[in-house]
Amino acid sequence: MDRITSIAKTILTEAKKLGADYVQCTVSESEKKEFNVDGGQFSLMRTLFDRNVIITVLKEQHKGTVQINRFEEDAVKAAVADAIAACDSGKPDPAWEFAEGPADESFEEGIPECDTDRLFMRTKELLEIIRERHPKILMEQMITEHDAAKTVFMSTNDVCYRTRSGCYSFGLMYSAHEGEKSTSFYGSDVTVKTLDRPVIECALIERELAAVEQQLDPMPLEGKFIGPAILAPMALAEIVIGTILENFVSDMSLIDGVSIWKDQLGKEVADPAFSLSFRPLGEDVVVGSHYTGEGYPAENFDLIRDGRLTSFFLSQYGANKTGGTRAGNQSGNIIVAPGRETLEQMISGIDRGILVMRFSGGQPAPSGEFSGVAKNSFLIENGKIAGALSETMISGSVSEMLTQIRGISSDVLKDGNVSIPYIAFDGLTISGK
Repeated sequence: MDRITSIAKTILTEAKKLGADYVQCTVSESEKKEFNVDGGQFSLMRTLFDRNVIITVLKEQHKGTVQINRFEEDAVKAAVADAIAACDSGKPDPAWEFAEGPADESFEEGIPECDTDRLFMRTKELLEIIRERHPKILMEQMITEHDAAKTVFMSTNDVCYRTRSGCYSFGLMYSAHEGEKSTSFYGSDVTVKTLDRPVIECALIERELAAVEQQLDPMPLEGKFIGPAILAPMALAEIVIGTILENFVSDMSLIDGVSIWKDQLGKEVADPAFSLSFRPLGEDVVVGSHYTGEGYPAENFDLIRDGRLTSFFLSQYGANKTGGTRAGNQSGNIIVAPGRETLEQMISGIDRGILVMRFSGGQPAPSGEFSGVAKNSFLIENGKIAGALSETMISGSVSEMLTQIRGISSDVLKDGNVSIPYIAFDGLTISGK
């Protein structure tokens, strides 16, 4: 930590010498221990080291940012000079604003030290359990790793944060195979602080593996109908949450004035059962963030509470440009409040609809209109899963879907970064051949 702290101080001193009005930098070094599995077999073990330096300067309201992966003094000083030079290529903008100190804090997140033997044991155990319980699954690739990092954030506004962090993560990419039949690929991921329990028990890995095995004999959907769709956590994040963040509440959508929610703060934008929060300091997050990119202390906050829009997802820059209020953090640690029904109970209440595990589609329109392919999905008929579907189109409007929620599950994906349930929406257009 002493070395990267010294580099950060050098950056601030050098930039002030070159005429910067404000300087901030993030200096980090990390170590990754990794096991790779390809085609169901161990293929690689390696340790990777990385260095990263991000320098941001302001000079006469011009902003310049440079990123390098070297710690040598001449490289660091050259990067500072490049950041100063980058200021000259942009236009002045008085909206840039950064946290004022004094602030000097140290944080430790997750588990910084790796137990390599135990990581290998849990990886091998996971492969063996999958082979035994899910013999039709082909593990196309599995990457298991421990990531450890030391980071210093420092600014000339007398702000300094030091973080030491570490976590284990398991990323699985797989499909099911039987004879000449095969399914579309699917991915399961989880981040954990400890290796105290088998990985198969974490997140929704067991359920997702079983679902993919059931997709070997998909059937085409005949015709087109408007009906309910249950979005699994991954599909919910892709379709609904992603659209909310990019199109309705982000810096650019509000600065450009294209957000359909720009005048909805404090108003009802969703069913009262729907709440969406960002909680990097929450107990379900393995490695969260304690400060924003502008140096402000991170705070948990609600974006939507009981259906009402309580905040935008604005940085300080976005807040200054729009006259709004800065959000408590800019993390990806999403928490969607669960409901009281199990997934099975939600399915039992649907006469005809679909369960969407994954979605493939283009960028939704600014209005929230979207269209794409429901991947790894199932037809629901008479309150039961009627079988897997071959590629089926779904389309709708995210803003309308949020007001047509028919159920939220008590079953929740907790993968160490987010906590997201299944949600059933009415009114989607579902199209087959």
